[in-house]
Amino acid sequence: MTAGAHQLPLSEKPTVPRHALIGILAVSLSAVISTLGSGLIGAGLEDLRGIWGIGIDDAAYVTTIFNASQMFIGPVSVMLAARFGHRQVLLYAGAIYVLASLLLPLMPPVVPIYVFLMMAGLSSGTFYPLCLSFITRNLPLALVTYGIAAYNLDLLATNHLLQSLEGYFMDHIGWRWIFWAPCMLTMPMLYCVYRGIPRTPQSQLLPHFRYAGLLYLAMALTLFYIALDQGERLDWYNNGLINGLFIAGVLLLVAAALSNKYFPNPFLDFSYLKKRNVLLVGFLMLAFRFGLIRVGFLIPAFLETMHQYRQPEIGRLFMLSVVPFLIALPTCALLMNRFRVRPMACIGLTILALINFHDAHALQTWELFEFVDSQMVGAIGICMLSMATIAGIVFTGRTSGAYKNRSGAYAQGAFFQIARLFASVASVSAFRRYLLLREHFWQTKLVADLQKNWAFDQRLADLGTALSSQAPGPQQALEIGRTLIAKTVQQQSLTLAFDDTFMLLAWVCVFGLIAVSMMTRIPLPKDLPEADKG
Repeated sequence: MTAGAHQLPLSEKPTVPRHALIGILAVSLSAVISTLGSGLIGAGLEDLRGIWGIGIDDAAYVTTIFNASQMFIGPVSVMLAARFGHRQVLLYAGAIYVLASLLLPLMPPVVPIYVFLMMAGLSSGTFYPLCLSFITRNLPLALVTYGIAAYNLDLLATNHLLQSLEGYFMDHIGWRWIFWAPCMLTMPMLYCVYRGIPRTPQSQLLPHFRYAGLLYLAMALTLFYIALDQGERLDWYNNGLINGLFIAGVLLLVAAALSNKYFPNPFLDFSYLKKRNVLLVGFLMLAFRFGLIRVGFLIPAFLETMHQYRQPEIGRLFMLSVVPFLIALPTCALLMNRFRVRPMACIGLTILALINFHDAHALQTWELFEFVDSQMVGAIGICMLSMATIAGIVFTGRTSGAYKNRSGAYAQGAFFQIARLFASVASVSAFRRYLLLREHFWQTKLVADLQKNWAFDQRLADLGTALSSQAPGPQQALEIGRTLIAKTVQQQSLTLAFDDTFMLLAWVCVFGLIAVSMMTRIPLPKDLPEADKG
């Protein structure tokens, strides 16, 4: 049974929303809310743990529950919108998110908090895929690149302001605004959705269909997500919970495959995912999310570990990056009407590779201002890569023919939502693991080299002599000397581990360049075919 046999009638001339600019604003706000919702909770987790009085294990599941709920609803929301309409799903989901976010800070720990976090995650998980699909399928071609730029401006700026915002909320207006700030932004987003996104005609909505296969897939991906997010804390395959999550996820994937084979969903056409450019753009999404690791994890971890910087202090560095965003993103939107996606992606990846290579030579003494130059230049690179990635999703969907066939559009929407969320958690988990492994490697190597080096004993003896006046006796002076050397070795091994991790980021950019070189030509916006607006 083919998807074409069940294709619903499409209007010959789909209507473009009257208030397209309001729709773009809805897309922009959805990007801010999606990023703030999870980002502020992650940035303020230690503060929230102290306020709620919960243990480390309980606190570890706070962000996991929120993000896993977004993972579950991501692919499902695409089909919910096809069944009931984008506008209706966004309005109902937004109302639930507002209610959950308002009440969440008032809940006692820990089960009620988990329940409301799940509600907030499920509802906010619809914002990204459904508002982004407004860009991909409803905006006129003349506005597509500017819609992408608006979306990326909010996504990148919010990512770079998280540390400063969390510090401001905690120090000045109260911790509850970690939840209430995204909630306040949801209200104008709902108004923009109401005015800017039209109601889907009844003739273009899907009839009732089987959700079983899609639910199996969503549950499998959610279990994999939880396992990846908690794997480092629970020691991966040495823990029964992690093994159980992976095994259950595999069984659910098998159930999803069997369900699709014997009871296929006629409104999901996965043949469009076999296109070369679709898969390569999916990898480009992975490279883009990896590129954000330097802002969301690497640089903050380096400054916190080496120099005990607080998050508001680190946030000052990333606030500077917003200035290049304001210039680079509109410029990229204008240039994308003349230059193709591939050159822009190549330039962005090259810039990111160079700055990560530069930071791979970081010294233990590097502080905040040593990262300013690379971060300012990197802001331009990440702008170009983000524009190329989202434009690649939009343009590839239209050139592949998926957006002329709604069953293909739904499949591609679900695919890129899964790629985005998995790229986020996989990148963080992978780099945390890699950093830990490299730290152990360098610590072992440095200690072994010290033991082989005759100068070590002499240095220890010199330290003992120098510290003799400050210690009760010669033996205590030697112990203090050993402690100082051990601390030096630990700091040096951490520095080398961070250097290796920055180098790994540079190599990810190189692999991204290889993926871009394998892409076929993607047309300019003016040459793109129209999309189904249903």
